[in-house]
Amino acid sequence: MSPRPFRTAWLLVGLLACVLPCAAAAPEITLVRDGQPAATLVLAEYPTRAAQMGAFELQHHVKLITGATLPLVREPAPVSGTRILVGESRATHRLGLRPDQFGEQEYLIQFRPGALVLLGRDKPDYGEVVYDLDNLPACKGFPGTFDERGSLDAVYDFLRRYCGVRWLNPTELGLTCPQSSTLSVRGADLQRKPFFRYRDMLFNMGQQAGLYDSGVALWQRGTPEYLAWERTAYPGLYERYANASQRNLARTALAELFLRRMHNGGAAVLTNHSFYGYYTRFLEATWQDRLARAKSDQERAAVLANRARYFEGDHPEYFAQGYEGQPPQLCYTNPATVRQVVQDARDYYDDKRTGKQLQIFWEPVLPNPFPLQPMDNASFCKCPTCRAIYGEPPAGGREHFQNGRYSDYVFHFINKVARELHQTHPGAPLVAAAYGCYGQRPSFPLDPAVTIEFTFVSSGAPYDQKEYPHEEQLLKEWALAERQRPIYLQLFGGMNKEFAHKGRYHAFPGFYGHALGRQFQLFHQLGLKGMGYLGVGHEVEAYLAFRLMDDPTLDVDQLLNDYFTGLYGPAAAPMRQLYLEIEQTFCDPQLRPQVRVSGAELAWNRLGTEKRLARWQRLLDQAQALAQTELQKQRLAAWELGTWNYMTAGRAKYLDRASAPIPSLTVPRVEAAGGDPAQVAWDQAASLGDAWYQRGTADPAQRVLGGRIAHDGQFLYLELTDKCDTSKLQAAPLVFAYDDWEVFMAQQRSLPYRQYASGPTGLKVAVSHGEVNFRMNVIMDDTGFEVVSDTSASDLWVTRMVLPLATILPGGVAPGDTMYMNPIRVTSPTASSTGAEAVDTWVSHCFVHEVDRLGELKLAR
Repeated sequence: MSPRPFRTAWLLVGLLACVLPCAAAAPEITLVRDGQPAATLVLAEYPTRAAQMGAFELQHHVKLITGATLPLVREPAPVSGTRILVGESRATHRLGLRPDQFGEQEYLIQFRPGALVLLGRDKPDYGEVVYDLDNLPACKGFPGTFDERGSLDAVYDFLRRYCGVRWLNPTELGLTCPQSSTLSVRGADLQRKPFFRYRDMLFNMGQQAGLYDSGVALWQRGTPEYLAWERTAYPGLYERYANASQRNLARTALAELFLRRMHNGGAAVLTNHSFYGYYTRFLEATWQDRLARAKSDQERAAVLANRARYFEGDHPEYFAQGYEGQPPQLCYTNPATVRQVVQDARDYYDDKRTGKQLQIFWEPVLPNPFPLQPMDNASFCKCPTCRAIYGEPPAGGREHFQNGRYSDYVFHFINKVARELHQTHPGAPLVAAAYGCYGQRPSFPLDPAVTIEFTFVSSGAPYDQKEYPHEEQLLKEWALAERQRPIYLQLFGGMNKEFAHKGRYHAFPGFYGHALGRQFQLFHQLGLKGMGYLGVGHEVEAYLAFRLMDDPTLDVDQLLNDYFTGLYGPAAAPMRQLYLEIEQTFCDPQLRPQVRVSGAELAWNRLGTEKRLARWQRLLDQAQALAQTELQKQRLAAWELGTWNYMTAGRAKYLDRASAPIPSLTVPRVEAAGGDPAQVAWDQAASLGDAWYQRGTADPAQRVLGGRIAHDGQFLYLELTDKCDTSKLQAAPLVFAYDDWEVFMAQQRSLPYRQYASGPTGLKVAVSHGEVNFRMNVIMDDTGFEVVSDTSASDLWVTRMVLPLATILPGGVAPGDTMYMNPIRVTSPTASSTGAEAVDTWVSHCFVHEVDRLGELKLAR
C-alpha cells in the first residue's frame, strides 16, 4: 500500500480537524522528529484485541508518513519521553480514565502533557492479534465486525483527523497520506462515537470481506476483465503471491483492514427472511423431494444423513394452505406455528440454539435480536382465519411495490409471538422488517419490544419518481409515528448491476452520490439507528456511505473533493466532472421515458449514448494527460479497466444487439378448434424453429426447445416443448420461480404488454403491465387464457396455451392484424443442466420484460 507522494520537511496537522474549541491550549505531541521516533506506543500487559490492532495500525501508518517505526511496548516496561497510550492500561487508570466511562462504541482522543491517549470501549477479548502486512495471509485475530472496538476506532479517527490519512478503497492504490520526516500533532480532546450504531456494508455478502471488491465492481467476479482490473489494483499481491489461493487470502486481509478503518460494524441488528429453515425442520415432503432427486446411492445417503441431523418432525399444519407443491409461506395464524416460533426464540435467548442451529440461513447470533420475517413472496396462507385478517385483494392490483396489503396480517403474527415470548422472557427484543407488501405501518399498535428494519428498496434508484418518494414517505411515517421505537434500514444500492448480470447485458453505472447524501440527511433528521446495505453500488458511493454512516453531517461535495483529489491529484478535476456527469445521467428521470424502456436499450441507447461517451472519453483523456506520478497513472488505469472499459463494451454489445435479427412469421389459420388444443391441426401450425438463445445473448440455448403456433379466427394456439427430465421440474405455488413458460405479448414493442405464464402442473397466470396508468404487475382474471400441460413422458414437457383473440391484448386482435411475442423458458436450478437458474428465449439478446425486441406475428386471414 503506497502512500501519496506529498512531501514536506515538517508536518503539523490536526488544527482544522478539531471539533472542540480552545485547540491552541492543547499540548503539541511530536511522534517523529527528523525521521527518528520521538514517542513510544504503550499497551497494557494484557491488552484487548482492539488495542493491539490499534497500536499495530498506528505504528504502520506513522511509518508510511515518516519512514520511522515507533517502538511498541507493553506494561510494565519503562518508557521515557512521549507516550502514546492505546487502550486501557495502568497508565490510563492513573490519568483517571477507565472503560466504564464510555458508552456503547464510544472512544476518546486526548492530548496530555507528554502523552496521547487513544482509548475506548472494547470487548474484553485478550486473544492475540497477528498483524503482518508482509505476510498478509498470516494475519488473524482481528476484532470482529460487531465487536466493541473503541480503542481501535480512536486510532483510526486520530489518523484521519490529525494525520491526514485517507482510506479510499481497499486496494493497494486506495490509501493516501502526506509524507514528512517530522510528525507533530495538536488538537482539542475528542470524545465521540459513530452516529449510527449499526453500519453494515457486508449485509448481502454473508459478512465475507473477500467479496467486497466484487460487490462494488461492474465486471462480474472471475471474468477476464475483472481479473485484469484486479491485477492493476493489487500489483504487489500479484508479485508476492503466485498462488491464487494465497493471493485471495491476502486480498481478503486488506479488505478486512479497510472495513475496520471505515468503522464498518457496530451493533448487529440484522434481519432477513427467517423461516426458510422450517421446510428442512418440519416438512417431510421436503425430504421426500430431495430423496427423489438424488442421482446416486451416495447422494441418497447424504440426504438421509442430513434428514437425521435437521428434521424435527412433520408439521404440515405450520405451513400455508391453498397451494400446490411446496407451501410458499407459513400459516401465521395457526397457534401451533406461533408456539414453535416462540420456542425457537426462547431457545435462542437461553443460548440453547444459535441462528445456524435453527436453520436461519444467515446465522444470527446474540446479541442480534431474534428475527421475524416471512419468506420472500406475497403468497400467504389461504385458510379462513388468515383470509379474515388480510381480506380480498384490491381491484386493479398493487400500485406500489412497498405497500400495506399484508401489514396487519404479518404484524398481527409478530405481536402474538412477542406476547407469548414475553411471558417467559420479559422485554426480549425482536427485529422485523417492513418490506414489500408489509412495508406500511399496521393499523394497530406494535409491541414496544419490536425493532423495525425498513427496506428502502428504491434507495439506489433516485430517478424513480413513483417509488422513491413513496418509500421515503412510508419511512417518514414509521419514524415519526414510532419515535420511541428503534428504526433501522435495509438499503438497496447497485440493483441496476444485479438486473444487468441476470439479463446478460452491461449496466449503466449507477452513480448517485448526491442523492445518497440527501438520504443521510433524512436518516439523521428522523433519528434512525443504523443500516445494512444489500449492495451499495460503486466505489465512490461506498466511500460516501462509510463516511456518512459515521457522521451524516459531512458535506458530500467536500467528501467527493477528498476522494478525487486524494486519488488523482492534478487529474482530479476531469475525473470528478466525469463522475458528476455520469451521476446526473443516471439520476435524471427525464432520460427515462414513461413508456417502459429497460435493460440494454435503456442503458446504452437512452443513457450511455454515443455522444455522451465521446464527451466522457475526452474527460478521461484530459485526466490521463494531467496525471503526474506513476501512482496517479496506475489509479487511472484501474478506473479505465474497471469502469470505462465496462461501459464501452456495454455500448458495443448493445449495438450488436440492435443489429441482430428479430423473428417474424405468419401465423397460419387452421380449422376451428373451439378453444380445444387437442382439436388443433398442429401439423398445419407454424414452427417457431429450433433457434433459441440463452438470456441476454445470441448464444444458443443449452436446452432443446421448440414451439408451434396457429389461430382459427377466434383463438391463438401456442405449443411449447422442452426435452428434459420431467421428474426434475419444480412447480411453484404461483407459477413464477421456478419452472415455467412466460410468454410476453404486445401490440407494439413497448409498454403496455402482457405476460402469460404457466408451470408444469398447468397452473397459469396472466399479468398486465402498463395498461392502466402505467401500473405494472396487475393480475388479470378475465382473459380466457387456458393451459394444458403434459409431463407424462419422462423426457418431454409439452405445454399448450389457448388465448382468445378478443381478449389476448387490449381491444383484441383479428385475422390480418400484427402482434408481437417472445416466449421465454425459465428453468429451476434442479432442472437446469448447470445447477443454476437458466433463462432461454425465442428472441436473441433478450431477458424477461424486455419488450423492445418482441418477435413479429402476422395473423393470416
